[in-house]
Amino acid sequence: MTNKPRHPHRKPLWQKLAKIFRPWHRRLGIASALLVVMVAVTGVLINHSNDFALDSAHVHQGWLLDHYGIKAPGRVAIFETQPLLASSDNLLWLKGKPVLEAQGPLLGALAYGEHYVAIDAQHLYLLSQDGALLEQQGRATGLPQNLRALGLLPTGDGQQLWLDTDSGSYLSDADLIEWQAAQPLVALDWQAPLADDKSHALIQELSLSARAMHLTWERVLLDLHSGRIVGLAGSLMMDLVALCLIFMAISGLYLWQQAKPKKRRK
Repeated sequence: MTNKPRHPHRKPLWQKLAKIFRPWHRRLGIASALLVVMVAVTGVLINHSNDFALDSAHVHQGWLLDHYGIKAPGRVAIFETQPLLASSDNLLWLKGKPVLEAQGPLLGALAYGEHYVAIDAQHLYLLSQDGALLEQQGRATGLPQNLRALGLLPTGDGQQLWLDTDSGSYLSDADLIEWQAAQPLVALDWQAPLADDKSHALIQELSLSARAMHLTWERVLLDLHSGRIVGLAGSLMMDLVALCLIFMAISGLYLWQQAKPKKRRK
């Protein structure tokens, strides 16, 4: 009488593991393929963000700015259109580019001779034709405080620059060094933002550009790469993809290792 095995059809452990690993290896590979491609593409772009200027390219898509919660500036004003001279809160824009970040909301800006002059409530800024800041005046330099508006008065040999303040009007000397309390001899039109159809369209465009200053394509790619672009759920999803890739690497190596003896027998 011979002893028969108690479990003649029991498979060895490596076959059981291979049977479990094989379908899950295939399913997880298919399910994560799209995300793996996205991670690979965004990784390459991030790695070459300087070459593609992605770190300085700003996002102008309104829906994407809305997704990031980037709001429009509180106050946008157009002071001149040729060339464009405008403000968005405390940013001064010249020819469509931001050239100055003032210490407070800008109240006015105009061309004065070969320069540009801008003011907030407590400071005056003198800029070159290219938008470079040449000088900043304040209380320490003798500038009147609580400014409200700028004004130009034509004269026989040029223009006079005036300031309107809570305490009255002030006239500057030709070099914008000294300010003297005075009253203009003729009616002076203090500068006010433009309010026509053309300026309204420019305000919409400038508002979008001001929002775009807060978001670059490099930041968007980084958030796509990590999944943060859709919040915590996206980060957890990318963590799950990473775990799937680890499982696929281990199961793929195991299946390949178990297939080697079969090839030898054949």
